[in-house]
Amino acid sequence: MKKLFFMILVAFALVSCTTTNYTANVAGVSDNVTLVVKDFITLGIVTVQSTEIHHSSPFGFVKNVRGAKIIYADLMQEAAKLEADDIINVRIDMNSDYRRGAFDWLTGWVRTFNYTGTALAIKYTDVHAGVDPHLGGLPKEPEKTKAIPKKPK
Repeated sequence: MKKLFFMILVAFALVSCTTTNYTANVAGVSDNVTLVVKDFITLGIVTVQSTEIHHSSPFGFVKNVRGAKIIYADLMQEAAKLEADDIINVRIDMNSDYRRGAFDWLTGWVRTFNYTGTALAIKYTDVHAGVDPHLGGLPKEPEKTKAIPKKPK
């Protein structure tokens, strides 16, 4: 019985010691955006940093999150300081470094996530007065063809 208890204790000791270093592109490689082709000049790279802290009390009774993730609007605010019209090549990276143990639920835990967002601020050079037909307005009526005949009344 003592041998079994000792083996279980050793197994818990070995499992509870893990370290996680994690870095990822939050937006992902599949989040492509179709842009309307316009002439522009580059104004520079804008960068925004943010920290998000997740905390859990012992037994998980109280969980809270402080801080925030980076969103598109944060990068646009930085670009507005350069008098930019838009941003392109947006990249948001997440980095976390924390230890995870088997008894975190018993003692509580804190995990910190650091976000860094970068984008290229641009200013359009070919700005037309009025509405851009690619971005707004009502769609045109489809052409009339005889491919689908009307039903007789």
